Amino acid sequence: MKKGLWAIGLFALAAIFRFTASSAQTSDNFYDSLLISDEIKTEENAEQAKQNAGRLLNSKPTEIKIDSPLLRSHQKKLQKIQKSQKLKSQNKVLKTPEPAPFGLNWGATYDEVQKDGVTLTPTGQKDYVNNFTATHLPKRVSTFREIILTFGIENELWRIIAYGNFIDDTPSAEKVLEIYNRYYHLLEQKYGNAQQFYTPKVINVDRVTDLGNSKTKTESIPQEQVIGNPDFLQELQNGEAFLYATFENGKVGAALSVSVDGRGQSYITIEYKNLTIMQAREKSTLDAL
Repeated sequence: MKKGLWAIGLFALAAIFRFTASSAQTSDNFYDSLLISDEIKTEENAEQAKQNAGRLLNSKPTEIKIDSPLLRSHQKKLQKIQKSQKLKSQNKVLKTPEPAPFGLNWGATYDEVQKDGVTLTPTGQKDYVNNFTATHLPKRVSTFREIILTFGIENELWRIIAYGNFIDDTPSAEKVLEIYNRYYHLLEQKYGNAQQFYTPKVINVDRVTDLGNSKTKTESIPQEQVIGNPDFLQELQNGEAFLYATFENGKVGAALSVSVDGRGQSYITIEYKNLTIMQAREKSTLDAL
């Protein structure tokens, strides 16, 4: 009987010990949650994160290789473009720069012109490829409102066209003719071989012939209108008359013309072409046919 009571006492003592330990642990957790704020826990977590980051920094970085069909295709396209640009530069007609109007260089590429500080804006023009309106030119002439550069398929500057400022003119186009004559002499001096072409408006003028015996004969005679006649501005505007001149020195050709827009404002146009590049490209095309 005594042995049984002793066993029960041992069992009860063990149970009390386990309960006390469990209560102490629960109590510790309870007070831990009350005394340790979320901010302190965050700092502890941050410190642990720093330690983990330090271990990562001290470890050898893993080499990452990116490879995909799309990336390989893109790289091949870049290589093809670079090769094409290299071939174009090797096939340039003018191996050394030659001075062009407005401080430009004949045969210069799009990128080369931009490097000189010129701003190029795409513009469409019939029958020409790769046309750009150019601003901030190295040498600007105030007479012209717009300059267009043509690079062509080969990416070589070979054509420049300059449009003059609009003029509120007289019926005889006196003001634009004054500017036309001034540039005519300048271009003749620079390029030579000046030739003027004038297509006049033709009007019919009645001419009365005395046949004698109080008899007369009236006939209509065609008569060409002269440059600067009282209706010359309107004739140019209606396309009834044309006035232009050409100049060339074997390397560069220029054409100077007079025009009138729909509002009756007159202006001059000068178109320059590099004959060396033109002839070389025409020969290349002819050889390929």
